[in-house]
Amino acid sequence: MSVLRSTGLVAAPLRTVGAALRHTRTAEEGLWQLGIQGRALTPAAELLVPGDDLAFRWTKFPAARLRTRIVRADADRLESVLIAGPLQELRHETVLAEAGGHTLLTDSLRWTTPFGALGRLVDVALARRVVLAVLARRMRAVGALAESWAARPVVVGTAITRRGRLLVQQRRFPARDAGRWELPGGRVEPGESEQDAVVRECKEELDVEVVPTGRVGTDVPLRGGMLLRVHTAELADPGVEPRAVEHRAVRWATRSELGGLDWLEADQVLAHSLRELPL
Repeated sequence: MSVLRSTGLVAAPLRTVGAALRHTRTAEEGLWQLGIQGRALTPAAELLVPGDDLAFRWTKFPAARLRTRIVRADADRLESVLIAGPLQELRHETVLAEAGGHTLLTDSLRWTTPFGALGRLVDVALARRVVLAVLARRMRAVGALAESWAARPVVVGTAITRRGRLLVQQRRFPARDAGRWELPGGRVEPGESEQDAVVRECKEELDVEVVPTGRVGTDVPLRGGMLLRVHTAELADPGVEPRAVEHRAVRWATRSELGGLDWLEADQVLAHSLRELPL
């Protein structure tokens, strides 16, 4: 099995870099200069989720077509595996780690070449050089995108859990979103911390006090040049029942119910992360 690794630093927070890794643009941007065409085949949103497929074609060798599938998309890790192509095996893993205000990105690519000795010769003579060039261009694309997002105004979402259920609320307006589900939250005001915004928004929208406890998922780019960050929280008084102040309805959803909700697009791309919460 052949293994290649590549590392680099990105001047952006880890969860912002995690979002840039998942963006469909980074599967395509810059690869055309190497004669490689990449595109996302199945995503319902800009950020890839587990189960989405990517297709790659090297124009110099028409038979060199690959199809990979996202199998993991955590805040600090993205993994894909080969599902069709000339290789016997291919796994791509990207791991993120905080590094003094920056994010260290480590790419690992593992593959098994067919055709025995001839395949290994092609591997050494050509494939490794191309793969390193692809990883370098992808890393630059991820870095540029993450750094451009890092200065965006932030909108917080809040994942409130209680007794194995997640609190969700149903939009009343605008008309295009009425009836769809989302997490409570809103824009962080100037001079306000994200945690303070979580507390304020939950009081305004649900009439409850909450205690922020952490983060979940990657950041999510929003229309209008903003960035969504989802925090976890608990009710300050578990006996108090949230109510729909500004929304049509609120409810406590089980893990199995989350996949069947008609989420807003921004929340939908984090549904797989929400299902990993300790409900």
